[in-house]
Order: sequence, then structure tokens, then C-alpha cells
Amino acid sequence: MKLTRLRIELAVLAALVGFVAFAVWFMTAMPGERHRGPLQPLAMEDQRLAANLKMHVVAVASEEHNVRYPEALGRSAQYIETTLAGFGYAVARQEFEAAGVRVRNLEVARTGSGAGKPRLVVIGAHYDSAQAAVGANDNGSGVAALIELARAFRQVQPGEGLEIRFAFYVNEELPWFGTEKMGSYVHAAGLAREEREVTAMLSLETVGWFSSAPGSQRYPFPFNLFYPSTGDFIGFVANPRSRGLVRRVVGSFRRHAAFPSEGAVGLESIAGVGWSDQWAFWKHGWPAVMVTDTALYRYPHYHTLHDTPDKLNYDGLARVVKGLEGVVRELAEGPE
Repeated sequence: MKLTRLRIELAVLAALVGFVAFAVWFMTAMPGERHRGPLQPLAMEDQRLAANLKMHVVAVASEEHNVRYPEALGRSAQYIETTLAGFGYAVARQEFEAAGVRVRNLEVARTGSGAGKPRLVVIGAHYDSAQAAVGANDNGSGVAALIELARAFRQVQPGEGLEIRFAFYVNEELPWFGTEKMGSYVHAAGLAREEREVTAMLSLETVGWFSSAPGSQRYPFPFNLFYPSTGDFIGFVANPRSRGLVRRVVGSFRRHAAFPSEGAVGLESIAGVGWSDQWAFWKHGWPAVMVTDTALYRYPHYHTLHDTPDKLNYDGLARVVKGLEGVVRELAEGPE
């Protein structure tokens, strides 16, 4: 009897160990190798990119800009529109009302050949700031990166039957997050009504602050068990349904960028996993990945008036943008 009980207990323990091992593999296994070692100096072209990124952040996020300050929010939107038009894009507005203020999402697109409705690759970033915050990193950094990606793709034609959309969202921050007045939710709901197919969505969320100091990186449980304690990397975060996409994105980024990167799959109930515009696409059943420096788990000025343009690491941001350019090019070619 004792021997039988021992065998049962060992079998249960083995099953539990196997389940934990599978869960860890499912959450953390990513293709390619994380970059290690010193970063090479930026080439002249990438130095210009870093300067452009800083210019965009200063223009978009040097003051609090949200529906509490509609004139400032409008100035940010106008800068984005004018800059994109200067690249030769026709900028589409998606206007709606929030708290009595007329606000707008902005969007430009590059479309491949083929008949019918093309499948969509959406690259998005929100341009509003949190209340009582300037928003240079959250999310002027994401907006600047998106502007430069749009510049890089202004003459690139996606694969047949595909369309890339660069979307600039309003109202990501509270009190709008998770509501029907959240800009990315308005956008995603409109795509669903049009019966569009979104094959991939990348949400660029707080991507401009990096630190090589030990202990500069924190995580919510259980990520703290598996990931480094130095905040020198860019992160890619997905829900379980988007695991295939995040693995493709991380593998592509590692091929195109000599910059540290980490990928993770987590439940939406884990704090931070769903805290950006990818949430709106998950709600519609589409694969989406958040690209982030992990925001409050690293950045000391998160959601404060000290989140100003002088705090950002523009060389690091430029390296991230170059890697993302390679990622988007591969996504624009179609399925693997």
C-alpha cells in the first residue's frame, strides 16, 4: 500500500514538474540569440535617425497633452499630420468625441497589389499623455519611432494582398483605457465592422529608456523568475493567442538589430501585459504584440511631469527603430 501511494505521489510530482517546464518554455522560448556585449557606435545614418527621433519627441511630448488640455493635444496631432504629409502620405483622420472634445486617430497606409480587401499589418502608437504627465517616453518615444518607420516605408510596396497601416492613437491613457472611447479600440472596432483581417499588430509603447545599471529592471510575477535584472533591452510581449506572432517578431528583430531583446508570453491578467493598444486588437481576436522598454517596471519618471524629452536614450531608440524596420519589412512580405 505504501509503495503504491509513493508511486502515485511521484507520478503527480513528475506531472507537475512537466507542466511547469512546459509553461516556462511556452512563455519564454524565443528564436534567435539575445545580443550580448558592447554596442557598436552608430553609423552616420543612424545618428541622423537618433536626431530625428529626438526632434519628434520634443515636438509631440514637451507638455501634458490629453483631453484635459485639448489645444496641446491638437498641437501634437497637427505635428504628426504635417510630418506624415511631408513624406508624401495622404493622412486619414478618424474623428470622435470624448468628454466634449473632438479628438482624432491618424493613419497612413501602404498597399500591395491584388484585388479585394487586403490583409492588414497594423503598427500603432498612442500620442496622448497621461494626466499630470508630459509623456516623452510614454508615449512620445513610440510616436517618434512610428513616424520614422512611416518615413522608411513611404516608397515600399507590401506583398500581394497585404496593406501596412501606421496608426497614431488618441486616448490610450486613463480614463479612456479599456473603454469604447479608447482610440485604438475605436480603430479596431471600425476594422471589425468592415470585416477586415488583421494578420499582425505591433503596439509601440514606451520604448526610449535603457539602463545598464544592475537592478534597474523589475517585473511582475512570474516574469521576475526568468528575465534579467538589467534594463538594457527592448521587450516584446504577447498574450497566448499571439505566441506565434511574438516568436516571429523576436526572431526577425534579432536578425536585424545588434541590440538586447527579450520576448514573453503572458496572461492578460498579469499586471502590464495588456496595458497598451494591443489590448484593443486582442479583444477582437487578432494577434498583437506590445513593443516596450517595460515602462513602470524600469522607467523612474513614468506618468510624471518629469517624463520629459531630455530623459530619453535616443541612440538606443534609434537601434530599436532599425530593428523594427526589418521586422515590419518581413511582416509586409506576408506569412512565413
